[in-house]
Amino acid sequence: MRTNQGRVRTDAVICAAGAWSQRIGGMAGVLLPVVPVRRQIGFTGPLVEPMPTVPFTLDLASTLYFHNAGDGLLLGISDPSQSPGFEREFSHEWLAAFDEAAAVVAPSLVGLKVEAGWAGLYENTPDHNALIGRAHAPRNFLYATGFSGHGFLQAPAVGELITDLLLERDSFMDPHPFRADRFRDAEALTEVHII
Repeated sequence: MRTNQGRVRTDAVICAAGAWSQRIGGMAGVLLPVVPVRRQIGFTGPLVEPMPTVPFTLDLASTLYFHNAGDGLLLGISDPSQSPGFEREFSHEWLAAFDEAAAVVAPSLVGLKVEAGWAGLYENTPDHNALIGRAHAPRNFLYATGFSGHGFLQAPAVGELITDLLLERDSFMDPHPFRADRFRDAEALTEVHII
């Protein structure tokens, strides 16, 4: 490999570059269809009437979610109007989508004042499932990416899968459905094993 620090020799490369995986794969001639999309969360200040303790609550139809955060709430939604890209600045435009969804599933959350927030990148694939596998060429280019926000949760299992792929041994599950070339074969999955 050539880097800005010179050449590096290695027997294998594992691409786990998240939102940047398509660029890294391209350097090796490997198509990794990963698109970066900004996701944002907001934090309210202390609420006049504190919420009871609630677990992470998600409305699957709208993707609205919330849970306690100190004396306030953490709020979020996958904003359908968000364009792909590497933008990571926090903004408030997603609150309109949040309020629209909240009006249906949790009306008391409509119009809450968001005092602070955070923005980061999701690494989306066309079917919103991870890419896990070994490239056909170069042979020792492996990848684990495209987790669409679920990577931290799945990391221990994915680490085992990648280790088994690298060492060419049987694993606890078949990674074949998660290979990057599944989109060429019209075998794309629907999002699986995710709540």
